[in-house]
Amino acid sequence: MKPTWTWADVETLQHLVEEHDGIALKLNWDTLHSRSEDSAAELVEFRDGQLVAFLGLYPFGNTLEVCGMVHPKYRGQGLFTSLLRRGLNSDTVVSYSTILLNAPGNSETAKKFLADYPCRFDFSEYQMKYGLEAVLASQPPRDIHVTLRQALDADRPLLARLDQEGFGLTAEETRLFYETLNKHEIGQNELIVHKGESVGKIRVSRRNREAWIYGFVVSSSRRGQGIGSSALRQVIDRERAGNYEIWLEVALNNPQAMKLYEQAGFRVCRSQDYYAYLR
Repeated sequence: MKPTWTWADVETLQHLVEEHDGIALKLNWDTLHSRSEDSAAELVEFRDGQLVAFLGLYPFGNTLEVCGMVHPKYRGQGLFTSLLRRGLNSDTVVSYSTILLNAPGNSETAKKFLADYPCRFDFSEYQMKYGLEAVLASQPPRDIHVTLRQALDADRPLLARLDQEGFGLTAEETRLFYETLNKHEIGQNELIVHKGESVGKIRVSRRNREAWIYGFVVSSSRRGQGIGSSALRQVIDRERAGNYEIWLEVALNNPQAMKLYEQAGFRVCRSQDYYAYLR
């Protein structure tokens, strides 16, 4: 029987690994905290009564993202391979059209492991941090009046449609994703309202004095009007008032979004790499 553990034990392991390797892992804590520890009971490993390895599985529609870690003292023993074998079992693999293995861009340990694993490099995302000094040197944003309101359960179809427009997802992928969210998780999204119409969405996840912006999109028919810039400015001002560091992620192949974020005061600090699992 394995020892009792909590998410706090996983967080302790994360800090140890990050400090040892000089990396920043992407464990999607907002997703993990929506689950019980029992849901990940088969995706942990113990040695000497200590939690020393963890694997997180994160479904997003037809895509499954995977990220994990092993205590530095217990590497080279096949622990992560064992976790992947259990996590990516035959039932799981056939349930998703795409499986992505996530690793910090500067993790030499992950690169070495993935070089011998059945996967191929797919894409990278920049992780950007807001800095006031960058804003002071930039041009002021256009004065476009927008408001933000909390998404309601009835907004699921709208949220799904906006994700389709913004991230190139299929209707089936977004339907499956939003069907799995409870009302609290839906309410973590905010709708961007302009002239009485909901024309975009944004989500902010707060943890350890960091505010992470996710799922930011403006409807394709309303882009180029300064709506996104104004909504982003509201979120920045609100999170700064709460003394949060503000972070976001953007794909390297999205220059328009990159330009928007740089003009708002964000600068690239690190990256996350994604590898497609080869079945």
